[in-house]
Amino acid sequence: MTDDFIAVIDGSTSKAARQYTPLMRNGRLAMELVREVFSSLPPHASVADFCVSATRRIQLFYDSHHISSERLKTHAEERLTASVAVYSLCRQEVWLVGDCQCLADGRFYDNPKPMEARIASERSAIIHQMLADGTHTISQLMTHDEGRDCIVGQIVESCKSQNILFSVVDGFDIPLEKVRRINTQGCKEIVMASDGYPFLRGSLAESESALRSLLHDDPLCIEKHIATKGLLKGNQSFDDRAYIRLEIC
Repeated sequence: MTDDFIAVIDGSTSKAARQYTPLMRNGRLAMELVREVFSSLPPHASVADFCVSATRRIQLFYDSHHISSERLKTHAEERLTASVAVYSLCRQEVWLVGDCQCLADGRFYDNPKPMEARIASERSAIIHQMLADGTHTISQLMTHDEGRDCIVGQIVESCKSQNILFSVVDGFDIPLEKVRRINTQGCKEIVMASDGYPFLRGSLAESESALRSLLHDDPLCIEKHIATKGLLKGNQSFDDRAYIRLEIC
């Protein structure tokens, strides 16, 4: 939060073996770099201005650490990647760069990756078959998600479509037509959240309650909420999450 912008920044789960800094994973690093952008973003900045500034910040990291942009063109899974939901107080807009979500006076908006539903459905089918065959139990799959192992290659391949078929902040030019811009003029309440909330509600308590119900009934995320990963033992949820609700005066 700044005086001019409020954002939810969701660093993407790393899909590469290389970790760029020893103190944090690549997704967290991507989030921290994008967060820096807001400290110098002008109050009247447009969505295009934000996209350019965030892209440059990631590029600067690549350059300062001698990370080849040519390699990243063909190994997109190695990019520092984040999805961002931004509220501009001056423009009274919400910008969804990547897979984040928003409620504006109760109306739902998202910006999903176009291929993720298909990949998640394939994982669901694989796990259902594992359970039906009796070769695996839910407990075993919550210890090691072999269903995800089967589709991780497709997830890595889908990274090649970043900023082509869908938008993210990853140090490469962001196509504005893939960014969802929501006019919130006149709205009294805005909720922004990462995709870690499968059922977005008007309060944090309601969103957490819906998540708990899901994790109780469908911990592998193969029925009620079909996802590319499920709940693993030792974790609180199947994905990290962030939520903010704004009351507009």
